[in-house]
Amino acid sequence: MLGALALLPLVACGDCGGSAGAHDGSGGDTEAGSGSSGGTPCADTGGDTTGTDPGGIPLDDELPPPRLLRRASIALLGVPPTVEQIEALLAAGDEQAQRAFVDDFVDDALEDPRFYDVLFEHASIWFNIRMIPRDADEPEYGPKQQRVLVPCDDGTPHAGALHYWREDSTACDAGSPTRQLEPWWAPGSMVTLTGFAANTGDTGTTSINGNPVEIECKLRPEGSCGCGPAAEGCWLDGDGYPGWSAYIIGNPKGQRRLLAEEPARLFAHIAWHDRPATDLILGDYSVGPTELQVAYVMQGIEGGALELAQDDAWWRPSKFADAPVDPHHDQGDPWAWREFVVAQRNPFFLAERDYTHDPRTDPDPSRGIPSAGMLTSLGFLAAYPRERLRAARALETLACEQLLPPSPEVEFEPYLSDPGREGPCQQCHTRIDPAALHFKRFAKAGIAFEGWGAKFYMPGVGDVWQFDPVWREGIYPYSSEPFAQWNKWYRPGSMMTPATEAEVAANPNALFLDFLPPEQTLLGQVSDGTVGPLGFAKMIVEAGAFDRCVVRRLHERVVGRDIDPAMESGYLDALTEEFVAGGRVVRPFIKSLTEGESFRRGR
Repeated sequence: MLGALALLPLVACGDCGGSAGAHDGSGGDTEAGSGSSGGTPCADTGGDTTGTDPGGIPLDDELPPPRLLRRASIALLGVPPTVEQIEALLAAGDEQAQRAFVDDFVDDALEDPRFYDVLFEHASIWFNIRMIPRDADEPEYGPKQQRVLVPCDDGTPHAGALHYWREDSTACDAGSPTRQLEPWWAPGSMVTLTGFAANTGDTGTTSINGNPVEIECKLRPEGSCGCGPAAEGCWLDGDGYPGWSAYIIGNPKGQRRLLAEEPARLFAHIAWHDRPATDLILGDYSVGPTELQVAYVMQGIEGGALELAQDDAWWRPSKFADAPVDPHHDQGDPWAWREFVVAQRNPFFLAERDYTHDPRTDPDPSRGIPSAGMLTSLGFLAAYPRERLRAARALETLACEQLLPPSPEVEFEPYLSDPGREGPCQQCHTRIDPAALHFKRFAKAGIAFEGWGAKFYMPGVGDVWQFDPVWREGIYPYSSEPFAQWNKWYRPGSMMTPATEAEVAANPNALFLDFLPPEQTLLGQVSDGTVGPLGFAKMIVEAGAFDRCVVRRLHERVVGRDIDPAMESGYLDALTEEFVAGGRVVRPFIKSLTEGESFRRGR
């Protein structure tokens, strides 16, 4: 019985929403940065604010310096303080001197590379970006739009020369053409390509339904077409079974994992370099090593931007020697998470910040969609294969929206064709669909053969991805995704496709209208006409939802609990006002949180 009574204070504190560790400051690993969410501390919901908390600390007093040091270390560095740091704290003098020691520790921790790691890990959990699904059978069918190269065996006429892993059985034989070049994956070195990989012609042959067909290469490594000037259409896999290393999650240098990490790395980069947090969704740049940037380059080449093959700025270290990088790599390191302008790697992700295009009135192709930080990262777009999934995740993650099912007592009009206006699904779709239409112009089609076989469409953009009437007919191979999705859900007059039948008949690309018309709003905001994810990002920032959401997630990391927007609206508003007034810079805001009462009192 006594044991049960001893637990009562902890249970009561947990019942009012926060984790026990967040309230009592007991020194456990849950006291800060625990990832607990939801709820408010007992003092905010009518709990007793007198006496002592379960750890024996007066609720009106700050934690003693040793416990405050531990709290700061776990929150900012992800580890408890060392014995040497605790001894130095105790040797600092009286309590005032010890508190000054903790303040200095916080300043140092905010400049420690481990702080970058904590931000990355926190953002990884916050964004929860899944891995890009495989295109066909693992392992060789990852997100790459390149073909795998392997060396010819010893004893063959072209021993050591690189050739396509499949579909070129005579590449290593005598008489097979060869070519030497400096490859993108090993700048400063030379490799020899042989067989089809060495083809520099504009045409080649491929097989369709078992029949040879002549094709234009256009720098795509299809059939007998070659790798390109710097072999950008190919990659060398020397790790056992060809293709595996790029696909498996356990490889920190595998492209599939790198693409999934890109959004969280971008957030950590923004915070580390003291950029405004809005760059996460409004910025024209991202971060990534060479192995990641080649994915953008290949997507651009697939869209017809052949000039990218002549640009070595993304793979030659001397060209990116000054790019800002993460704290664990030197500038110029090809494996550094370095900053790059997205439009320079794929011109269909526009650098222009206010690009508008209305396919209902403009018959010309769209030039693309403006880059929008993580929202146009290939990892985010490809991981979520449909526009509604992207919109729902973006609303939940970046605007802290809760998409909950309706109450059983609510009656809805019968569902006929538009989930945004009919049936119980409109509970969420009235919010999702005005966001989803911004994410229409990216979709994967087809299966892959060593990666390059899958196509990532940007429908209605440029010359390659223009609307073909056969898309609408549903005949193989246009009977599967994304064409089936477009045909079923891109219905003229619906909330997600606000174009009339006549407008679609005049220009089928009106189906891909990707900005919010003035008669619709998102979080109470009217669009300025900017197309694509950037248009969405502008509205959630203008609504204040993005700032409040970032504040909540940072508070959750540092203080150890989420902020209840209903019960603690004044507290949230005050912190958000401080965050915005400070230029939305993460590091000084986190320092301010460590100086606040909630952090200092272990609540």
